[in-house]
Amino acid sequence: AANLDKTQFLAAASHDLLQPLNAARLYTSTLYERSRGPALASLAESIDASLGAVEDIMSALLDISRMDSGALKVAMAQFDIRELLRKIEIEFRPQAEEKSIRLDIVTTSRVVQSDRMLLARVLQNLVSNAIKYTRPGGRVLVGCRARGNRVRIDVIDTGIGIDLHQHQLIFTEFSRLEQGARIAPGLGLGLSIVKRIVSALDHAIEVESRVGRGSRFS
Repeated sequence: AANLDKTQFLAAASHDLLQPLNAARLYTSTLYERSRGPALASLAESIDASLGAVEDIMSALLDISRMDSGALKVAMAQFDIRELLRKIEIEFRPQAEEKSIRLDIVTTSRVVQSDRMLLARVLQNLVSNAIKYTRPGGRVLVGCRARGNRVRIDVIDTGIGIDLHQHQLIFTEFSRLEQGARIAPGLGLGLSIVKRIVSALDHAIEVESRVGRGSRFS
């Protein structure tokens, strides 16, 4: 009961907890704009980056608290999956091109029933990870497969891959696999949030991966 009380408090206090961080980032932005030399500008930029990292951690933890406390509201509706995948492509193509990664989107004309915003959040996390852990020259494929009256969305990469015995571990909070931590920075919270959202949507998530060959999250 005490644990639930703390979770509900964090969910309710999320705005107040993030407000000082937002204010501090505004001040550092102003400091950067008014700086009169490269040394001061560099210092302001470093402060802003540090505050941004704290804000990312706080936002992710508060998201988890909202989900665990039942404060996450699911709004199921029917929508064309093509629209969502088009937005994912627009959002992540520059990031993929910057790393010389080929990003392919294979869509379908199917109408699905889900929460549009929450499903987008899941795909954003999965595609972001796929690009993050794929080396330059690799490929990320986001595709849809119709299975009867259901649609399976695959996010497939040619990245570093994950050992079979670590497949469940990656969905726990602050879990960073050693090889992944060497390749890219991160909080180890993205897949934990994905698992909670998928559960709230009553969808399923599957993982297939081979070390050095890549991964498929569906």
